[in-house]
Amino acid sequence: MVDRNLLEKISKLLALANSPNEHEAASAAEKAAELLAQHNLSVADLGQDKDGDITKGIVDKTGRYVTWKMWILAGIANANGCQAMRSTYSGEMRLVGTETNITVSQSVYKYLTAVVDKLVKQHRGKGRAFINAFRVGCATRLRQRLEQGRKNMETKGIVANADYNSTSAIVVRSMFEKHTLAIQAYLKQEGVKCKTQKSTGVNSDLGFSFGYIAGEKISLNYLNQNLHKDKFIKQLTIK
Repeated sequence: MVDRNLLEKISKLLALANSPNEHEAASAAEKAAELLAQHNLSVADLGQDKDGDITKGIVDKTGRYVTWKMWILAGIANANGCQAMRSTYSGEMRLVGTETNITVSQSVYKYLTAVVDKLVKQHRGKGRAFINAFRVGCATRLRQRLEQGRKNMETKGIVANADYNSTSAIVVRSMFEKHTLAIQAYLKQEGVKCKTQKSTGVNSDLGFSFGYIAGEKISLNYLNQNLHKDKFIKQLTIK
């Protein structure tokens, strides 16, 4: 069963993450991520499996592989102990993980894709190639920051505050490893066959650069911001 109080609290934080006040937005996004991580850890520590069952959920549906959307979803999935994939048959973009992690990840996906769409409007008239590259650049930076957030927790642990106790890095890593193994077992049981897909290149370096810079400014500044552009954009698909 999903902890509805937890989801309600995280949903409120995600709503604040869209605040025009940059400090308030960043703090809210940080708190939402930490609450989710701490929730998983507390369940694992107590040996409670009620929220440990792996399932799948549909996040979006596209007629073709949309690089920037899959790039964002992959970053969110990695940060929240899920796995992202897209069905080549139905076009459904899916998450595999615990019910709580999927629900929160869906909310984060909705928030971040809406932000990217909003930023795109500031560049109307610059052509389709620029806009497409802008989206990919923005999504690239967002994914890097999301994944670095997980790495930070795995390396440094979670610092205590008024809402929860501190958690060591080794316990954080154990929690993520537990999710990974459970997801792998689920996919094997379901007979899901996956392959890695490379995205096509962008046709506007300027558009990518503008998007990459924009992705740096979206309210996730609690994450490490020193990564660089990846050469390839990959994501899992279902055959």
